[in-house]
Amino acid sequence: MKLLVEKGVQATPMSAIAKAAGTGMGTIYNYFATKEELINAIYLYIKKSEVTLVTRSIDPNSPLKARFLSYYTAFIRFNLKYPESFAFMDQMQNSPVIHCSTKEEGKAAFMPVIELIQRGQKDGIIKQIELEAILHFLAGALTTYVRWILSSSKQNNSLHLEQHLRMVWDAIKE
Repeated sequence: MKLLVEKGVQATPMSAIAKAAGTGMGTIYNYFATKEELINAIYLYIKKSEVTLVTRSIDPNSPLKARFLSYYTAFIRFNLKYPESFAFMDQMQNSPVIHCSTKEEGKAAFMPVIELIQRGQKDGIIKQIELEAILHFLAGALTTYVRWILSSSKQNNSLHLEQHLRMVWDAIKE
């Protein structure tokens, strides 16, 4: 993952990946037939890890707004804690290397978040905007915020996070 982020997909041969992993080419090809397959597996691993860690900390009995803000905060913290994973996902999100089926499987892992938004829409708490539009807006706001914090001398202090959360919530609430 680190090599792919630093050098890019095209400039990272499988031999360099094998060397960085401390293994032989044959071992990698036992698990992944192509570099694309390996990249798609990394993508899914990160998506599933993110969702697993994020959903673990959410109280399902808390009010919808509190759950939403907890999810969103946990996603930000995950990405700030694992900046290489963030850089990989940011780079690969719209890459043709990531298969549609991989993206769909990754999206399926986000069902708790999707269901929360749908519940909020049903209850009149979240705007009646197409779900895909809301998800893209939230992903864009999160990605931009994380990029800003990682690329600047700013720390992820509570004031910045609180202001960002307020803007995001105000944008989607009814």
